[in-house]
Amino acid sequence: MSYKKVVVTGGSGRLGRFVVDRLKDKYEITVIDVKPSDVSGVAYQNVDITDLAGLTKAFQGVDAVIHLAAVPNPRTSSPETCFRVNTQGTWAVLQAAEDAGVKRAIVASSDSATGLHYNPENWAPQYLPVDEKHPIRPSEVYSLSKEVTESISKCFSARGKLEVLVIRPGHIVFEPEYPELRERGSDVHNYHLWGYVAPQDVAQGIQLALEHPDGSYDCFFIGAADGLNERPTLEMYEERLGKIPEIRRDVYSGNPRAGVFDITHAREKLGYEPQYTWRDFGIR
Repeated sequence: MSYKKVVVTGGSGRLGRFVVDRLKDKYEITVIDVKPSDVSGVAYQNVDITDLAGLTKAFQGVDAVIHLAAVPNPRTSSPETCFRVNTQGTWAVLQAAEDAGVKRAIVASSDSATGLHYNPENWAPQYLPVDEKHPIRPSEVYSLSKEVTESISKCFSARGKLEVLVIRPGHIVFEPEYPELRERGSDVHNYHLWGYVAPQDVAQGIQLALEHPDGSYDCFFIGAADGLNERPTLEMYEERLGKIPEIRRDVYSGNPRAGVFDITHAREKLGYEPQYTWRDFGIR
């Protein structure tokens, strides 16, 4: 399926800038955000992502929507705002897209939807690496909002009018965080499970999902090929849990620092291949 006009909600945000910059030379991009985009050559509209009527109007004549706008973590807003914006916003964006005749939507979830980030004592990975079939059990409001985001996405896909694909990026690392990465990687109890991904690689995964010929519902972990850990991943996990979970796909023999979250599905179906590791970021 070919597209011409693409809307990016949250296109002025930290990730959105990378996505817009990657796509702007191939598509007519419109950014929907609370502030204008600083990427040249793209259109902009200020529409609240919970405003169904405003979004439906903005989506007229649009071929595809990339939905990034959300509260990015539970520490940047109240729990009430986080849940409302992330869930009601996703519903409004997809309902407006369906009503406006948009062909495909790419929705950003998060690997935190698994509920594993904050790792309650009784909720460790059932097996490694964690793939898209792994059970999920969110334990706080942001993770819960992402589980609901995925349920909303499945609902719209099942209705058959709008193709919806979901990506689950790992922790997206931006430049201000670079000085902290080595310390995070050495922390056995790092709550992101040493996972990370460069925004450029998330933008790659989004473009691949946008352009993939199969528009049936699917979900993809998007991450780096390694973790932030310099010690082997299984060694870190044994120290963390006192045991190593069942290994269902042996990615660790060839790459001892391979991540906890499995990017094999994105590699095999989308052709995704991460281009960056944290060692490329000039960290000493």
